[in-house]
Amino acid sequence: MNLRITQYTVLFILLLTASASSASNHRVLSPLPIELKEIWSDFSLVGQTTFRRFGFHIYDCSLWTTGNKPYNSIANEILIDDAYALSITYTRNISLQQLLSSTKNEWQRLGFSDQYPLTAWLTMLKNIWPSIEKGDQLIAVVTAEGKTKFFNSKSSLGTIDDENFGPAFLSIWLGEEARYQKKRKELLGE
Repeated sequence: MNLRITQYTVLFILLLTASASSASNHRVLSPLPIELKEIWSDFSLVGQTTFRRFGFHIYDCSLWTTGNKPYNSIANEILIDDAYALSITYTRNISLQQLLSSTKNEWQRLGFSDQYPLTAWLTMLKNIWPSIEKGDQLIAVVTAEGKTKFFNSKSSLGTIDDENFGPAFLSIWLGEEARYQKKRKELLGE
């Protein structure tokens, strides 16, 4: 009799675990804040991913768009017809200097040093971005007009008006030469 109870208990636990796992697969990893949805009410989720480095969970990331057209990346130039939002929710503390250094390194790796004013962009970002604490969210919205607006989960952080900035910034995650191709495909919903 005890064997039968044990079997049913194990089966029940497996069913609960499967249900919880299935439910978590449909959970948005880095949702847009309500305030942002009020500004752009027609954002829809394209894809999402979790970024780990050396086994450590660093952040969850999701890509949103206001349109139905796919996100196109051709030779590291992003063709934007609609607004796109890249939402990152961090699970670790990251200093402003680390954020800037990582961004600079990726832009250099992508070959943007000769094409774009990276020093000026990094100075602008230094004045916009905060240092990140565990649980903080950073959202970049690239508008159809070519502006890039940064938000955290509570407020607007600042805007960069250079129409080349947004595509170059999003290329870090979404460009054809992005470092992590599996993560890129997950963000693009592929």
